[in-house]
Amino acid sequence: MRYLGRRDRGSMAVEFVVAAPAFALLLLLVSAGGQWLNLTGDVGSAARDAARQASIARDYAQARDNAQTAAQLDLGSTCAGGPDVQVNVYQNGMLMGDGDFPQATDVEVVLSCQASLSAFRAVGFPVSQTFGDTAAAPLDPFVDRG
Repeated sequence: MRYLGRRDRGSMAVEFVVAAPAFALLLLLVSAGGQWLNLTGDVGSAARDAARQASIARDYAQARDNAQTAAQLDLGSTCAGGPDVQVNVYQNGMLMGDGDFPQATDVEVVLSCQASLSAFRAVGFPVSQTFGDTAAAPLDPFVDRG
């Protein structure tokens, strides 16, 4: 019996040395997934806020500025170089030009954000990733668009 006990000596240390890096990698992977989901949710929320702010504008330029400001306030310094905001206007589902804003019924905001994931390079994620979302809102019918 004593002989078997001596042969097992140090086996826990070997198991710990093998299991600890795998556990640390698993924790890093879970953390990276959480950060990925958080950024996806933040960009989606910013797109919805930007669409709502664009929907209360009086003209296309104001709608574009309102959407850009709302997205910038929501995302802060999350996006490298700031969020990229595109505003489209629709009338009964048909895409319209900028000058047709007074007749439009809906506004759509397409938002993209280049976010840094450099902390998760060890797991194999790219250093930066573009997150994007689209949101639409009806134009406020009680605003005079002349």
